[in-house]
Amino acid sequence: MAGILSQARNPARLAGACTVAAGVAVLLGYTAGIRWLVRPVPVGPFMVPLTAVTFVLAGTSLWLLAPRPAAGTAPRAAGQALGWLVALVGAVVLVEYGAGRGTGIDLLLFPDRMRAWSTGGNAGQPGLYAAVAFVTLGTTLALLDAGPRHGPRPARLLLPATALVTVLAILGSAYDLSFVTSPTIGLALSTDAVLVVLAAGLLLARPELPPTRVFRGPGPGALAGRRLAPVLALVLFAGILAILASGSRMPAGGLAITATTMLLLLVLYLVFVRAGAALDAAQRERERFMRQLEETERLEALGILAGGVAHDFNNALATILGTAALVAEDLGPDHPSQPDIERIRASAQRSADLTSQLLIFARQEPRRAQAIDVAAALRGIEDLIRRTIGEDIDFSCQLADHLAPVRIDRSDLEQVILNLAVNARAAMPGGGSLRISVGAVTLPDAATPPPPLPAGRYVHIAVTDTGTGMSPEVISHAFEPFFTTKPVGQGTGLGLANAYGVVTQANGHITLDSEPGRGTTVNLYLPAIAAADRDAPAPAGAAPEGHAETILLVEDESAVRQTVARTLTRHGYRVLEACSADEASAVFHRPGVHVDALLTDVTMPRSSGYQLAERLHDVAPDLPVIFMSGYTATAPPGGGTARFICKPFSARMLLTTVHEALTGAVPSPTAR
Repeated sequence: MAGILSQARNPARLAGACTVAAGVAVLLGYTAGIRWLVRPVPVGPFMVPLTAVTFVLAGTSLWLLAPRPAAGTAPRAAGQALGWLVALVGAVVLVEYGAGRGTGIDLLLFPDRMRAWSTGGNAGQPGLYAAVAFVTLGTTLALLDAGPRHGPRPARLLLPATALVTVLAILGSAYDLSFVTSPTIGLALSTDAVLVVLAAGLLLARPELPPTRVFRGPGPGALAGRRLAPVLALVLFAGILAILASGSRMPAGGLAITATTMLLLLVLYLVFVRAGAALDAAQRERERFMRQLEETERLEALGILAGGVAHDFNNALATILGTAALVAEDLGPDHPSQPDIERIRASAQRSADLTSQLLIFARQEPRRAQAIDVAAALRGIEDLIRRTIGEDIDFSCQLADHLAPVRIDRSDLEQVILNLAVNARAAMPGGGSLRISVGAVTLPDAATPPPPLPAGRYVHIAVTDTGTGMSPEVISHAFEPFFTTKPVGQGTGLGLANAYGVVTQANGHITLDSEPGRGTTVNLYLPAIAAADRDAPAPAGAAPEGHAETILLVEDESAVRQTVARTLTRHGYRVLEACSADEASAVFHRPGVHVDALLTDVTMPRSSGYQLAERLHDVAPDLPVIFMSGYTATAPPGGGTARFICKPFSARMLLTTVHEALTGAVPSPTAR
């Protein structure tokens, strides 16, 4: 008993239990001769036994189906079978009315008692409208969970139809409509009440379907529906209140009043549906925007953290590399410790490359569009891609030799390839293969889309996976910002949009070739650089020496400052050291001091290197400036007198950059 009461806490199951109880009470009344159980209200006809039995069947079906049993289980099969039986009873009664003769099923139970208690000659046949309700209710119960979960389902139409039938039953009784309440086919008031309970239980059993979903749920649309629901009830019972006030029924014009009331109810419901859908859509859009904002803030915080770590780590690497170079010079090229020093330098450089890859993910690398070798760039991140996609993905990288360079920011290109690899990994949850191929293509003048590119030579990068693929509809939206097919919280929808932006900014083109179940190929076309437009190679030979020029070195990290100062001093420069922007400004304005170039760190306490350079340029507009940093979130200021060098850098790169700044030469390609 306690278990039944616990299960009945489900409103839909409670409605089913009440329906069964009502049917059993009527059958008990006929068995024991208790008239008030058969007709609780002392007006109108009795509820006939066949109607009571049908209510028992329908209530049991609702009890079984309300908790949404799994397909193939006994409760679901039994509930559907009882639903079809209810619909069959209603269909048989309708056939009886249509044929004008009975089948006798209404006389199988209590024929003597029914004849004695019948009114208007109705010996036990359910009312015509009760039969209509049985067909609707039974079919709805049988097909309550038929169809896909998020696709077309019969219950989407049957549940609103059940609600309309129930409302019409109430209105028919209130306005004394003949086809609902005539003496020969009367609808008992108790039948009305049980129909209402049963229909309400059906609507509550699947609140995600119309019409219940308009009034349920956490969204603002459902909240507005609940607030306005009393308006529906007021319209429904306005006529009933008028009847009670007048003290008599109003059969004249009842059909017109019923039709008008039904129309008003339908209009109000449709208004609720449209308004609720608009409010819920706005709420979903706001929630999506807030999730994207939170994701962006998390990524930004991660980028700031990664940048701070990279700044300190690159300072340490700069000290290691600079000191190793100084020691190598002191020992001479033939010293037996030179291989050990070279291993120190190589390990520090590998650590610098790992830091650069971390900054690629954090989007903190400064943007520098330059001529790069695509094959070399991919070789640099090949191991990182293998570690990222996991061992269950068969990864291969096919790179053509002697490719022409392309002009693009190296960090941007590496970020695009890594994003495409991560997307491919997500499309292969059960494993698969990922292939990256790079080659040269030439588009003739007669080339037609795809790709829609001018004739010329291009470097073609193809990223191919054997994943789930994409439908044409998904492909049409794939490059839109924030579009993603991943579950909430598992994707930002910015990967392909970022790739599109990077490639098109480099005057290239990106296309998608995909089919559901057959994998995806992302094609990137980057214009090859003509030989005349390529960056001049760095000059070979020894690093340029200084000629006693004065360099103002500003660096808050003492180890880095000392290493850089020793390197410059050893190669012919005079160095003035400062650990902050304020100290550097004081040194610069010291009487008798002439500074030929400013070499400053970007990130320093209280004042950045950019701000220091602006202050000094107010006094000496032509002062050459070299910015150095382990990372920076903003690009260096423009101007012909500014250079940028990334930590950690080699002694050769430092000396070359300083020489270029002093002589006004064209900067060499940025390197470490």
